[in-house]
Amino acid sequence: MPWESNYYPVIPIVYPIYVGKSKDTGRTKPLEMRCETNDGPADYIVKLWGNADLGLGSHSLVREIYGSLLSNFFGLLTPEIALVNIEPDFPMSQPNPEIQSRLNQSLGLNFGSKLMTGVAIFNNPIPSTRMSDAAKVFCFDMLIGNLDRRINKPNVFHTAEGFILFDHEQAFPFSRPLTMLGGYPSAWDFIREEWSRNHVFFPGLRGRDCLLEIEAFVMILDELSGNIFDKIEEQIPAAWRTPDLQALRNYLLNARDNAQLFKRSLQEILA
Repeated sequence: MPWESNYYPVIPIVYPIYVGKSKDTGRTKPLEMRCETNDGPADYIVKLWGNADLGLGSHSLVREIYGSLLSNFFGLLTPEIALVNIEPDFPMSQPNPEIQSRLNQSLGLNFGSKLMTGVAIFNNPIPSTRMSDAAKVFCFDMLIGNLDRRINKPNVFHTAEGFILFDHEQAFPFSRPLTMLGGYPSAWDFIREEWSRNHVFFPGLRGRDCLLEIEAFVMILDELSGNIFDKIEEQIPAAWRTPDLQALRNYLLNARDNAQLFKRSLQEILA
């Protein structure tokens, strides 16, 4: 189920206590940080705006926020997120000079995702009890243009509660349409086999009857509105808000307005 009409997402601001491990995987090499929250210390995986990939800077962190909150709107699970505020005196408290340098390049707010423990990265095949959930995730990734939930890089935890999605910094590429010659295709044209077949759930879903899941997803898509975007963007730091957000809105609202074309493309690619 999507958000209730009176739901208002609130992203807390937390403050780092110390830096733990540096993740060597991924383009941005996030840091594991123990942070002080209103509920006491908690561990986060932190992506620094100064280390953001592909020259996107803080915009990659905007995509992370949008990916998480929009996932939740569609009833999909994600780790809890926070804005991690690195104050000017914090870097010098860390003994590693390289970490100090990285922190100094990213003073202010950064993106944090609650560290998940005791969970496993998903590996195919899809359990029969999770086929419906997998279909919803596939629909969502096709909507947001996410090519980064791949067979060899699932970016999804498999838990007793269901799939938990993470890592959306490369989703929403259409928010910067000028980065692709001729602009990005519409959501229903984006769903092409050469782009979707590497999705981690595609092999298990193809050939199955996913009509009910697709229809349920499209019903939620129909509820997407400017009010939902407002609620999400109010949680994005003011310095990160750029005209890219309007391009993102326009693309997704166009998908909503042409939901039947989007639905047909999903059906065709999974047939």
